[in-house]
Amino acid sequence: MRGPHWRKVPWVSLSCLCSCLLWPMVLGTTTTSLRTDSKKSTVTSLPSTTSQTLTTSTPGTSTGASTAAPVPPKPEKGVSLFPYGSSVGDQQFVRRILDFASPLFKPQIGFPLGSSLRNFLYFTDNGQIVFPESEYQIFSYPNPPLGGFTGQDPVALVAPFWDDADFSIRQGTIFYQEYETLYDEYNLVHQVESWIKKFTNTWNYKARWTLKVTWVNARAYPAQWTLGTNTYQAILSTDGSRSYALFLYQSGGMQWDVTQRPSNSVLMGFSSGDGYFKNSPLRFQPVWEKYRPDLFLNSNLGLRGLQVYRLHKEERPNPRLKCLQLLKSQPQWPQWSWNQLSCPCSWWQGLQDLRFQPTSIGWGLRGRWLCSFSSWRGGVCCSYGPWGELLEGWRVQNPWQFDQELELQNWCCRWNDRPSFCTLYQQRRPRIGCAGYQPPRPAWMFGDPHITTLDGANYTFNGLGDFLLVQAQDGKSSFLLQGRTAQTGSARATNFIAFAAQYNSSSLGPITVQWLLEPNDKIHVQLNNQTVTFETNGEDAEGQETFNTTGVIMTRNGSLVSASFDGTVTISVTALANILHASCNLPEEYQHRTEGLLGIWNDNPDDDFRMPNGSTIPPGSSEEVLFHYGMTWKINETSLLGKRDDHLPSNFTPVFFSQLLQNNSSSENLVSECNGDTQCIYDTLATRNISTGLHTRMLFRKYQLMNTTLNQYPPSIEGHRVVEAYLRTTKLIQYTSSSNVMFILRNNYPDIKLFENGTLLWTPTSVEPFTLEILARSVKDNLSSVLQPKTVVCACKAESQCLYNHTSRAGNSSLEVAGCKCDENTFGLYCDRSRDLCEEQCFPNVKCIPGRGCEACPPHLTGDGRHCAALENSLLCQNKSCPVNYCYNDGHCYISQTEDCQPACTCPPAFTDTRCLLAGNSFTPTVSLERPLRVIQLSLSEEENASIAEVNASVAYRLRNLEVRAFLWNSIVEQINPTQALASGSTLQHWKVISVFQYRPRGPVIDFLNNQLMDAVVEAFLLQTPHGRWKRSEGPRNNVVFHPLSRGDVRSVMALNVSTLETYFKCDGYDGYRLVYGPHSGLTCVSPCSQGYCEHGGRCQHLPQGPHCRCVPFSIYTPWGERCERLSVKLGAFFGILFGALGALLLLGVVVFLVLRFWGCSGAQYSYPLDSES
Repeated sequence: MRGPHWRKVPWVSLSCLCSCLLWPMVLGTTTTSLRTDSKKSTVTSLPSTTSQTLTTSTPGTSTGASTAAPVPPKPEKGVSLFPYGSSVGDQQFVRRILDFASPLFKPQIGFPLGSSLRNFLYFTDNGQIVFPESEYQIFSYPNPPLGGFTGQDPVALVAPFWDDADFSIRQGTIFYQEYETLYDEYNLVHQVESWIKKFTNTWNYKARWTLKVTWVNARAYPAQWTLGTNTYQAILSTDGSRSYALFLYQSGGMQWDVTQRPSNSVLMGFSSGDGYFKNSPLRFQPVWEKYRPDLFLNSNLGLRGLQVYRLHKEERPNPRLKCLQLLKSQPQWPQWSWNQLSCPCSWWQGLQDLRFQPTSIGWGLRGRWLCSFSSWRGGVCCSYGPWGELLEGWRVQNPWQFDQELELQNWCCRWNDRPSFCTLYQQRRPRIGCAGYQPPRPAWMFGDPHITTLDGANYTFNGLGDFLLVQAQDGKSSFLLQGRTAQTGSARATNFIAFAAQYNSSSLGPITVQWLLEPNDKIHVQLNNQTVTFETNGEDAEGQETFNTTGVIMTRNGSLVSASFDGTVTISVTALANILHASCNLPEEYQHRTEGLLGIWNDNPDDDFRMPNGSTIPPGSSEEVLFHYGMTWKINETSLLGKRDDHLPSNFTPVFFSQLLQNNSSSENLVSECNGDTQCIYDTLATRNISTGLHTRMLFRKYQLMNTTLNQYPPSIEGHRVVEAYLRTTKLIQYTSSSNVMFILRNNYPDIKLFENGTLLWTPTSVEPFTLEILARSVKDNLSSVLQPKTVVCACKAESQCLYNHTSRAGNSSLEVAGCKCDENTFGLYCDRSRDLCEEQCFPNVKCIPGRGCEACPPHLTGDGRHCAALENSLLCQNKSCPVNYCYNDGHCYISQTEDCQPACTCPPAFTDTRCLLAGNSFTPTVSLERPLRVIQLSLSEEENASIAEVNASVAYRLRNLEVRAFLWNSIVEQINPTQALASGSTLQHWKVISVFQYRPRGPVIDFLNNQLMDAVVEAFLLQTPHGRWKRSEGPRNNVVFHPLSRGDVRSVMALNVSTLETYFKCDGYDGYRLVYGPHSGLTCVSPCSQGYCEHGGRCQHLPQGPHCRCVPFSIYTPWGERCERLSVKLGAFFGILFGALGALLLLGVVVFLVLRFWGCSGAQYSYPLDSES
C-alpha cells in the first residue's frame, strides 16, 4: 500500500513546482501592463493587437516622441529704423576719439523721467542718453554695471545699447534731430505718436518734444581689432507729462562679435536716478542673445528688433507746458487797452471806491480780493493781506475769465520751478500795483438838497422839478445823471425823490438805471424800465444782495442801493427819513468834461457855478443867486424819469437860510444838537424836525470820511527789490519809508533779522524755501504796505561761480537758487564735487584708486583699465565662420580661438549638452509682470530736528545695508504729530516712513523678506549711528540718530506669499519646467528630469518641447509609455524561460525516477513484511 502512494507523491510535487514556475509566465500572456506609481497599481485588459505590439517592440528603443534635432525657425522680418541722415534734416555729431558726449539738449518743457522733470540730456558714443543733474556733469560712462539697473543707480540715463564703443578709426557716425512740436508738426513725430499709442495703449498721446538719435556702423572697442558694426536708433518722446523711449535695432545690423567682448556686459533699459528703472527683457538671456537685439521678438509688440519703455513713473501735470499753452491761447497784452485802472493802495481805500467789488476767489489764494471790470478797458483784480495791505494785482479781460487768469498765473509762477516762465508771464501780464492809482472824484446830494460839487464846493439848492446833476463824456463813453425833487412836506424846502443815470459806451448800448423812493425808506430800482430783482449770494457780506448784468453791477444793503456802470462811474443812493441821498463818483477820464449842478470838474471850485449859457456865478454869491443858477439846469423836456404824476407850482420859491435864522431866532434849543453845522440847522429849521437835521449831519460826515479814506495812502517802502546772498555770508540791506513807520516781518525765519528801523540782515544757511515779506506800518493811521523782494541764494562751492541771473525756484516761495558755473576741476549742481578719475566706472573687476585712476586690465586683456580688450592674437580665426544651424534652441555659435578653429556653442543655462539640444539644468525664472514689492511702515522718532531729506537718507542707509540687500526706496517720509519740546532743550520729532523692498527669485530674498525682515529692521535701528561716514558734499546726511525701535514700531503693509509670487515669475522657453521654492535657493525653474520623471529606470532627456523618457528594458520586462510607467514581458524571454523550465522539470523527473527506482530495488531485497506471522 505504501509503495504506490509514495510513487505518486513526486508527481504531485512536480505539478506544484510547475505551477509555481509557470504562473508568472502565464500571467504575462494574459496581462497588458502593470502601471505603477506611488499610490496604486492598475490592471487592464490587453487590446487585440497586443501580441503584435509585443512582437514588434524593440528592446532599448523608446516608443515615445522622436528625438530628431529641431530645425530653428526662420527669423521674421525685423523692424525698420525711422529715416535718418542728412537727407531728412538730421545733424551729424562724431568725434574721432575714445568716449565723447554730444552738446546738451535743453527741452523748454523739461523731460519727465521717473518722478522728476529733467532739464538737460546728452547722448554718448557708448549707446546712452544721459540726464545729468547739472550742465557740467558730463561723462561718457563706457562700462555698464554688471548687475544691470537696480534703482540705486547714481546716474539717470536711457540705454538703447550701453557698451564700450569706439569711433576713433574714422568709421561710423551718429545722427540726431530734435523736434519741438509745441506749435509745429512733423511727419516723423506723427509716426512716433502712432507707435506709442499702439504699443502702450495710450490713445490720447500728443508729443511736444522728441529726440531721435541714430548710431550708424558703431564699432566695439578697440575698433582696429574688433569685427562687425552696430546700427540702432533711440527715440525719446514726451507730451510734457508722460514720456516714452523706442529702441529700434536694424535687422542684421547688430554684428558685434560676442566672443570679442571680454566683459559681455551690454545693458539695455533705463534708470531714472530716483528709484524707477527697467531692464531689457534680454537682461537674463544668454549673452549672444543680448548682443543681437535685432533678432529679439517681443511677444507683446509682435516685432523683432523693437523695445518700448515707459519712462515716467506716474503722470503729472507739467507747469512749463501748461504756461506756454495758456499764454499761446490767450490774447497778447497789446490787444488790451493800456488805459488801465491801478489797484487801490489799501483794502479800506478800495472799499470806498465803488468801482471795485469784493470778490470771493478760489484756487486756495490767500487774502481778500477787490475786482473791477470794464467792457472797453478790461478789468483788474487786487489782493489784500490781513492788515489791508496790497499784495498784488492782475489785469483780466472779463469777469468770467478771472479763474483762467489765475490759473495762468499759477502755472507760470506759483507752481513753476523755472523763474523764466514767470518772467515771460509778467511780460505778457504786467503786475498791477497802486503807483498810478487815482481815486474817483466824489460829489454828494443829501438832505434838503445840499450839494457838494466835484471840486468840493458846497451849496444848498431847493429847486423843484427834474434837474441835470452831471453830464460827462470822453472819447469812449458818456454819462448822464438826473434828479427829481419834491416839496418836503409843508415846508418851503425840497428833497430828492428819484434819480436816473444813463451810461453809454462804444462797446455797450445805453444803460439806464432809476432809483425811485417808496414809503418806509424803500427804493424801487429799474434797469431800462424793468424792475430789478436782487439776489442773495452766500459769499457776499451779510445782508447784501446783488444784481449783475452786462455793463452794470448793483448791490443792495438795506436802504442803500449802489450801481457801478462798466467799472467806471458809480452811484450810491440811500433812503433815509423819506429822502433820497446820493453820492456820485466819476473816473479821471471825465475830468474837464463835466457840466450840471455838480459843477465843472477841473480842480478849481471857483468856476463850478457855470450855467448852460457859459456864464459863471462867482463863489460866495447869495442863496437867491445860487437858486436862480440852479434853476438854469432844470429839465423842461421829458427827463430820464419820465413825466411827473403830480402838478408843480410855477412860482415855488424856497425859504433861504438867512430867512430861517431871522424867523426862528428863539429856536436855539431845537438846533442845539447840530453843534453849529449849517446844513443840519437849515434842515432842522426848514422841516421843524431835528432828526432830519441830524440825518443830514450824519450823512455829510459819512461822505467826508469816505473822501478822506479815498485819499489816504499807506506808507511807501524804498529799498532793494532783489536781495542776493552767498551761503553762510551775511547780507545787510537798509529799507526806508517816506513816513513814520515800524518795519516788521510777516513771518519770522531763523536766517533773517529785520529791525524796526528797516535794517535787514540775512545769513542764509540752507536753500530751504521761504518767502520774505517786509511790512511797513504807519504809526499815524495804522495803514500798512508790504514789499516782497526776490531773494536769491548762491550755494556754489566758490562765490565766483555764482550765476545770480540764472536761477531756479525753491518750492512755492520767493526764494530762488542761483546757478553755478563750474570750472574744469569741479562739477555737480553746486560745483561741490571734484572731478576724479574714478567718477566713471572702470572695466569690470578692475579697481579704481582715487586720484590715480583705474588699475591694470585683468590678465589676458589689454587696455588702460577703463577700456579693456582681448589681445591682438584673437584674429587667428577671423576668416572662419560657424556652420548654419550648428547650435540649436537659440544657442550662440562661435569659433573657438584654438589652432583648429572649431565651432562651439554657448547654450542657455537649461541645456546640458554641447550643442544646446538636451536640457535638464535648473535656472533662474524671468519676471513676467512688474517686480513684486514688499512694503513696511516704520514709526520713528529723533531729537536732531532732522529734515525730510535727512530722515529719508538715514533710513535708506540702514535698510540698504541689511543682511539681504533688497531695499528699493522710501515711498513716503512724513512728519506726524506736533513737534514736542523736551526738558533738555531739544525737540522730539515723530516720523512715518513707508519703505519698499523688492522680491527677487534667486537666493534667500523671499524667505528673508517674508520671515526675517521685521526683526532685521528692529536690529538695524538698535545701532545708534550708521557705520558709514557722511560728507556734506554727498547730499543730505545719513547719520540721524533715531530712538531704538520695538517690534510694534515696524508694521507690515504688503507681503506676498510664495504661491502669489509664483504668478510673477515664469520659466521662459522651456516646456515642462516647474517653479520650485526653497528657503535658501528661492524660486528655481526645475526640470522634471531631476525629480524622477521617468519610472522603471527610464533615462530622462529634457527637450525644448518638454521632458522625454528613454525606456531601458530590464530582466524580462520592457517598460513603455510616456514616462516608462507601463511594463510588458518580452516574448523571447518568455518562451526561453518556458522551455527552459520544462527541460529542467523533465530532467528533474528523470532524476527523481532514477532515485526512486534505485530506492525501490534496495527495499525489495532486504525488507520483511510485518504481518508475516499471521
